[in-house]
Amino acid sequence: MRVTAKDVLRWIEPLIYGRHSRRACVALLLIVTAGLLGQAVQIRPDADFEKTIPLDHPYMQVFRQYQAEFGGANTVLISLQQDKGDIYNEQFLTALKQATEEVTFVHGIDRAHTSSIFTRNVRFIEVVDGGFAAGDVVPANYSPTPEMFGLVRSNVGKAGLVGNLVSRDQSGALIATEVVENDPLTGKKTDLVQVAHDLEDRVRGRYASQTKYLYRLKAAAPPFEANEVVAESFSAPGWLHSFKHYAASKTLPDESQIQRDFSGRELKVEQVKNPDYNPAIAVHIIGFTKVIGDVSDASLQVMMFFALTVIGTMLALWWYLGSLRLALLPLGCSLVAVIWEFGLLHLFGYGIDPFAIMVPFLVLAVSTSHGVQYVNTWADQVIGGQNGFDASLATFRRLFIPGSIALLTNVAGFLTISLVPIGSIRDMSANACLGMLAVIVTNKIMMPVWLSYLGVTNVDAFRSKRIARINAGDKYWRFLSGVTEKPVAITLITLSLIVLSVSWFVQDRRIIGDAQLGVPELRPDSVYNKDVADIASNYSIGADILKIIAEDDAGNCVQYRTLEQIDQFIWHMRNTEGVTSARGFTSATRQAYQGMSEMNPKFGVVPRNSNVLVLVNRGIATNTGLLNFDCSAMPLFFFTANHKAGTIEHVIDTAKRLNQSNAEDFYKTYPDSNPAYCAEKKALRDGLGQRHVQQDHLTAKLRADGVSEDAIAADKRIVDGFAAIETDKAKLADQTKACPVNFAIGTGNVGVMAATNEVVESKELPVILWVYAVIIVLVLTSYRSFAALLVICIPLFMVSIFANALMAVLGIGLKVATLPVVALAVGIGVDYGIYIYDLLQDKVLREGKPLREAYTETLRQTGKAVIFTGICLAGGVFAWLFSGLQFQRDMGLLLVFMFTANMLGAVLLSPAYCRFLLRRKS
Repeated sequence: MRVTAKDVLRWIEPLIYGRHSRRACVALLLIVTAGLLGQAVQIRPDADFEKTIPLDHPYMQVFRQYQAEFGGANTVLISLQQDKGDIYNEQFLTALKQATEEVTFVHGIDRAHTSSIFTRNVRFIEVVDGGFAAGDVVPANYSPTPEMFGLVRSNVGKAGLVGNLVSRDQSGALIATEVVENDPLTGKKTDLVQVAHDLEDRVRGRYASQTKYLYRLKAAAPPFEANEVVAESFSAPGWLHSFKHYAASKTLPDESQIQRDFSGRELKVEQVKNPDYNPAIAVHIIGFTKVIGDVSDASLQVMMFFALTVIGTMLALWWYLGSLRLALLPLGCSLVAVIWEFGLLHLFGYGIDPFAIMVPFLVLAVSTSHGVQYVNTWADQVIGGQNGFDASLATFRRLFIPGSIALLTNVAGFLTISLVPIGSIRDMSANACLGMLAVIVTNKIMMPVWLSYLGVTNVDAFRSKRIARINAGDKYWRFLSGVTEKPVAITLITLSLIVLSVSWFVQDRRIIGDAQLGVPELRPDSVYNKDVADIASNYSIGADILKIIAEDDAGNCVQYRTLEQIDQFIWHMRNTEGVTSARGFTSATRQAYQGMSEMNPKFGVVPRNSNVLVLVNRGIATNTGLLNFDCSAMPLFFFTANHKAGTIEHVIDTAKRLNQSNAEDFYKTYPDSNPAYCAEKKALRDGLGQRHVQQDHLTAKLRADGVSEDAIAADKRIVDGFAAIETDKAKLADQTKACPVNFAIGTGNVGVMAATNEVVESKELPVILWVYAVIIVLVLTSYRSFAALLVICIPLFMVSIFANALMAVLGIGLKVATLPVVALAVGIGVDYGIYIYDLLQDKVLREGKPLREAYTETLRQTGKAVIFTGICLAGGVFAWLFSGLQFQRDMGLLLVFMFTANMLGAVLLSPAYCRFLLRRKS
């Protein structure tokens, strides 16, 4: 049975326009909107590091396998830099010690992976009478004396920290730390924004702010007394102070501690002079968590841009429609759609990802686009003599089908980006789909209902003003309809094909990943990117680090065969273009052996004798981060010059090639081993690692659900998991043949970026193809015409290629933030083509009018709304070009281009193709 458009209208129309159902519809819409508004106001930012990475990628399997032992990729570096002189003085070392302690006790920081010259995991090894001596770089009995400063300087040299934790000119020092993904006690996600704010306030603010802010209780709250200081900060509380909460703790006489949160309304703020203010020390902070904090801090600016877009759209609609009431209607429905979007997001357990800030703009844009079409057609019906109800009904019958097709195409297009296996992109997909579902309701139900109640007080004045506007544009529409004439159509199509050919070749220069130094999310002149430049210029390490795990049998860190492979791998990687420095277990072995030999350069090698290796390596503890507890895994650290896509690709390709060549050389040297045996052994090792990961995640989930530790230990899944781990361990212990060291790529932020870039590159084409596949199916289903398919889709395809070429020319990399823009903008662009083609083919095929005449009338009725909407939407996102967020500027530039290009494609190219594809029925 064939279902036609008339059948659909016959089913839906009574639900909206029936005498009783219309009132019920209004009541239901008001109730749902009120309920979703209550949900929307509860939505919160949702910044999650794991959502930005493809967890199923092989690199990320390695990342998760060793995250507990060697930390993750969410590294933060804090640099304290003196303006002159070296660090070996009381003022600087006191500040560094204080900053290290502050960082260590920030909630969410992994204390086990925090390092500075003041932490116990930073040590040196030296040869003394009777053997080796190891010690902390800064002794436990540190006191600010000239003799101690000299000792610290000597220990820094012995530990090889110059260029690493101490700047190359020794005028500054680093604190390197990592942020935990989940609170180990509660299992809840770490609030990355709060961690960033704490680091900014408690480290940079301590030395950069002349003022200290004390928060005193207004009234007693036992055991806290009135006027007692319960919190302090170095940054101004701001206008949101009353809405903030401050954590306070107090030690009771029985040595127990009590903790309590106070709202800003319970506290008064006192400003005092900051005793730690030191303009001679500059603080620089970099890392993913700090990026998230800076992006979130710019959210107020994003809201300002949103408000400007709303106001600008309202003024443009007022001018275009000639009525404030009509202008407020599509805008009001669009804002309701955004409210529904946020409400549905919270209802389904989502938050707002800082990198998904464009989605509410797109929802507003799509809703406004359809709203303008609806109100424009309604107004034309009114000036034709119909009342508000009849005009709304006629408009509904005219636009419901093509509008619904366009919106369903949007939903399907947005749904396809969920093919990318990255949490933040899938959340963005869900966000956009929920927004589009809201638009369907607000534009296809709410808008018609409200228009059916809307009347025009002075019909004659409205009609004369409207007709004057229509007539004023007639000469432009008649001129523009010339694109349907054969010579003009041929010229336009030829020019577009020439541009397409050039763009097709230019798009190959587009970069997958980041295309600039620093982070592309923030502007080059931002504080963060200046911090990146400062750390890069003073240290041989930075936030851009690739950790490669050298995997072998347990205890093999005293086997020359193993260490020689690792040492060779480090040497080759150190000499790879893009790698600034490298270190690993054998770096410490070489240093210790050379020290054992009175620093003779000839002994700066890995000793071959296993007994010597036992002696040399016994001082290298697991807390150095250079090996795990049984020495079956040793991380190798490679610091890269930057995280540009080209650098990452070259370094990763080199690592893969070296791992393969190492295995080939090993099998030639040790014929007893073979690739099949070693592949089976590696699979067993990887499986064991993944079992540990599953156990850790299950334990964290149970903790987050409030399950007690005893209940967790007794949980059958936990018990069975540990039994399986023991079984796998026994199987692995039986694998006694030697195998080559496996250099597993995977952790560090460079490993994460490499995995992300590979996933984005591999999924881009499927995503775009699925978007077009959905469009093709819906267009063919609706119009049953290949002519319709070509007229609507050819301009869309061209704009996609033009956008790729634009990204290549402007150096905008294809990555997590930009891939959805390309896919989503295609979904929006199809609206223009459908509205133009639907009316044009109706006038040509059904009414039998000549093409140029039909297109003149199409422009007069629908085309003008398409042009207005395209210009209005492009103008709305044009303000993004002035944003403090670089990725918002990039997205704004792409959207301005795609909104404008899609509008021009629908208005100019589609009718040009109609000249050759659309034929009147005889």
